[in-house]
Amino acid sequence: MKRHSVAVEGQLTDMRKAAKGAMVGRSVLRALLLALSAAPAALSLAQAASPRPLPARAPQLARSCVITPPDVSPLFPSAGSASAPAAQESEDEEESDDDDDEEDDDESVPGLILPGSATCLAISGTVTAGLQFDSFRIPRAGDAVPRPAFSWLPNGSIRIATSHDLASGLRVGTAFEMSVAPTSGQPDTVTIDEATVTLGAMTFGLATTRFSFWTGDEFAFSARLPSRNVGLIAWERDLTDRWNLALSLEDPSAGTTGSIPAATGRIPDGVGRLTYTEGGLTLHLAGALRDVPGRVPGLGRAGIVGATYELTALGRPGEITAQIAGAVDAAAYIGSSLDASIARQVLNAADSTRGFSAVLSARREWTDELASNFYLSRYQITVPFTDSSKGKLRIDRMTANLVWTPVEGFKAGIEGSIAQTRVAFLTRTIPLTLGGRLLSAQIFIERAF
Repeated sequence: MKRHSVAVEGQLTDMRKAAKGAMVGRSVLRALLLALSAAPAALSLAQAASPRPLPARAPQLARSCVITPPDVSPLFPSAGSASAPAAQESEDEEESDDDDDEEDDDESVPGLILPGSATCLAISGTVTAGLQFDSFRIPRAGDAVPRPAFSWLPNGSIRIATSHDLASGLRVGTAFEMSVAPTSGQPDTVTIDEATVTLGAMTFGLATTRFSFWTGDEFAFSARLPSRNVGLIAWERDLTDRWNLALSLEDPSAGTTGSIPAATGRIPDGVGRLTYTEGGLTLHLAGALRDVPGRVPGLGRAGIVGATYELTALGRPGEITAQIAGAVDAAAYIGSSLDASIARQVLNAADSTRGFSAVLSARREWTDELASNFYLSRYQITVPFTDSSKGKLRIDRMTANLVWTPVEGFKAGIEGSIAQTRVAFLTRTIPLTLGGRLLSAQIFIERAF
């Protein structure tokens, strides 16, 4: 009996375990069925909550633009132009627009507006190469006279400019320019020529002095010896349709291009410039005042008068430029960059100077592709010493070239020059190679981009 009861209990236990297993299986199956039934609803909710893809858009591309001089109305508009008849006014506007387009072409720079920006960015520059032959005649130098020789004169510059016109009409711009002039046997010379910020009519930074007029841009030397730059704060505005006024505070000691050494004054130099344009005539008047430090502080001063007249002779265009400048204790304001390269080897920063410079330049376009340029100049400066003696430097130059420009941005030419330098500083040691005659001839090629 006991054996039978034990067997019965074992069977009951197995039945209970099997029943529990079946219940667990039914619970798992029920949970899976519920999950499967809820899956479509959860999927639809997830799809509704996820962000929908944006519609496809065309890619943004850079747009072309042109940086031109700002078009600002004169401070004193002429009354006659406002009361002119409409027909005559339209004709005048068409003619003036044509003239303005020709003038703006020289100063306009094409650029790009990058995606997501409203600022016009323009990059330009030049690459110049020249082969020059120099022959010296210096009677006093004896064996120290340099031998006639050829020199290779490569040069390159790059300029980055930006311009942004605000909704108010105010223009904000920047400009940065640098140049490099490799020299045989010496480290490459890298020069920052310009670094400015422009806000409307105001300019801040490093730029060409507002005093200068003729800078010799048509001649080969201007590529390697750019015009004098200074640190400045300048304001410029058209007074009328013909008159333009510029006022600036300038610091010559902040300049990076070659200049004559000058003692740093207690305050910046003050420069004022007035220009007048009428047809083919441009008139330039400028003056400068500078503080001269010393036991008894003095006042240096300089003035310049220049004019350019465009004319037509024998059916071809040309122009004539003339200028004369004078300075007292302000030697940096007169002469070209070529003259300054010699004068800074003779003069000291503390020298009291008296001097003048004069230039006569002419240009003639023989064809649409061929033009010639010529200039004649004199630079003279004296230094009165305390022992009643005087030091004197005089440089006379004559240069002519023939330039071929088959396409815009490319030119090649040949240039010849004669320079006669006379140096008389009895109380100062001067290199013998500075005085005498220099004959130079150069073949050059230039590409602008």
